[in-house]
Parts: sequence; structure tokens; C-alpha cells
Amino acid sequence: MNMINNMKFSTVNTKISAMKSNMLSEKDFITLMKLENVKEVFNYLNDNTAFNKVLWNLKGRKIHRNEVERALYKYRVIVIEKIMFYLRDEYKNFIKSYMLRYEIEDLKLVLEVVLGRTKPDNFQDYLFSSKYSKINFTELLEQDSINKVLEKLKGTDYYRLILPYSKQIDDKFSFYIEMILDKYYYHQLVATALKLPYQEDKESTEILRKNIDLLNLEWIYRATKYYDMSKEEILNFVLDYGYKYDYHKLKDFIYAFDLKKLKSYLEQTEYAFLFNHNYDDIDMYMERRIDRYTFYKALHLYRFSTLSFGKVIAYIQLIEFEVKDIISIIESKRYQMSAGEITKYLIRTIEVVE
Repeated sequence: MNMINNMKFSTVNTKISAMKSNMLSEKDFITLMKLENVKEVFNYLNDNTAFNKVLWNLKGRKIHRNEVERALYKYRVIVIEKIMFYLRDEYKNFIKSYMLRYEIEDLKLVLEVVLGRTKPDNFQDYLFSSKYSKINFTELLEQDSINKVLEKLKGTDYYRLILPYSKQIDDKFSFYIEMILDKYYYHQLVATALKLPYQEDKESTEILRKNIDLLNLEWIYRATKYYDMSKEEILNFVLDYGYKYDYHKLKDFIYAFDLKKLKSYLEQTEYAFLFNHNYDDIDMYMERRIDRYTFYKALHLYRFSTLSFGKVIAYIQLIEFEVKDIISIIESKRYQMSAGEITKYLIRTIEVVE
């Protein structure tokens, strides 16, 4: 990298380091796990952490779990938007691609509402798109059919993606839309990452591409086990730009895949952890294992990235996982779980003495 770029990332990394210092410590997580209910968790987060930026306006009200969770989700967007101020255009473009996921989640929700399959009390509270989104979700929500929604989406990539599935609105419609939009998101994300100007930047995106590998392996496993789908259809929905598993390797994997031989497929690879457990445990903890693998990769990337975009990517990932773990703790309060039990559902590894 040249000197000017080093200076640019010096400024960004200094800002990231300051923001990272506001993240929760292991002590904070242990305290949260030992609290009795959602109200106590809310009070602790509001009184002692940076999350008060999105929680303060709930103070003095009856606290509902969903309200707290929505506020935490919005915190992610605020933090990422703040980082963009310090980045050059090519890096801003990558972050915009990353934040496309929030726009896509909002679009999925709009389609479900229009179809009458979900009815949130206050729809606006469930929208998490960034200020960079160009979709008018309020206008979409006013439509009374998928075809009318599509009319409003003309001129966007979403129009061409959803149109082929709009001819037959059946029980599988939502499933196909989710799969095709997720595939679009990851394609856009990595395609933008590969356009970053320096080799060090491209190496930083390895964490994203390995996550795609794991999501593809999870998809193949679940599709084979639970869905009545042909191997061709399973292959059609795999994500692009995997790190170790390109299209051809995934095709070979799918056509050879046998649930009875799970452990043998990935042994001697760094993804062995996905299937090398008791058969009954694989489903329950698969998502958490994928997240935990990515979490520790992000932690390593953060610690060892100097004057590169890697620290930015790692920090964003760590914020995502922090919010996920807090929400897991909040949800555990419904079941009056002990701190020791809660740790089983967290992404990070924490030992609790009870």
C-alpha cells in the first residue's frame, strides 16, 4: 500500500479502536446472564454501555423484549454508517453492499405483510435499512398485491429477481424469494470486495468467503435432510464466491452427499467442526458453530490487521455477533435459564462460575 493509503487507514483504525473500546467485556456478558429478567438487562445496557444511544427513549416505559431487540438491531446500522464517514469511495461502496442485507431483510418483511402472512403492530419499527437505501418501503407497504409491489420495484435488481416467482404465489413463494435474495446479497457483497484496490484488502475478505463456504455446506445438509428437492435445485441455490468450495466442488459435493456419511465429508479440513458431533446435536448447534467459527476469525483479523481494511471488516462482524449474543441472553430470560445454560447458546465462549 502507498503512504497516502496508510495514512487514511491510520485515521480509520484509530476511530475503530475507539469504537471497539465501547463493546461489552466478558464481565458485562456474565453480569447480563445472571440478571433476572428483560427489564434488568435493559437497565444494565442503558446505564452502563454504548447501547444507551438507542435504548434511552425506552426508559420509564413498560419494557417489551421485542422493543429492546429492535433497538439493538438499529444500533448495528448506526455504528456502520458512522464508520463510512472515514472511508474512501471504493471502501464506502463495499460497506453499502454489506448493508444491503438490511434492505433485503426489510423487503422480505414487506412481501410477507403484503401477502398477509405477518402483521407487525407498527411496521416502521421493524425496518432496519440504512439511510443509503433507495427503496420506499412505506410506498411498497401500501400495495395490496405482489404484482403491484413489483411495479414499484421496476428499475431495480429486485424486480428481475422476484418476477419469475410472482407467477405462482403458493406456499413455497416465500422460501424461493428468501433463497434468491440471499444469493443476490452475497454475490453483490463479494463482487464488491474483489474490486477493492489493494491485495491486503482482498485477503481481508477471506473471512466473508469462508462464511459463504459454511452457509453453503449448511444449506446442502438441510436441503438434503428436510426438503423434497432435486440435487439440481439444491445446486441452483448455492451462494457464489466460496473460498474453498467453488461451483464445481459444490456440485461434486451435492451429488456425492449422503447423510449417513456426514463426518467423513469434511474430516481433515478446517470445516470438520460442522459435522463431527453427535447426530442429534448437529441441527441444534449448527448455526451457532458457524457463527462461532466466524467470530473467532473476526477477532483474529481485528487483532492482527494494521493499517488495512481488515480491521474495519472485523469490527463490523464483531458488532453483529455482540448484538446476536445480547439478544440470545434476552430471549433466555423467557425460560428462566441459568447463566451456565445460557452460555450454550452464545457465539462467544464464556465460562461462568455459579
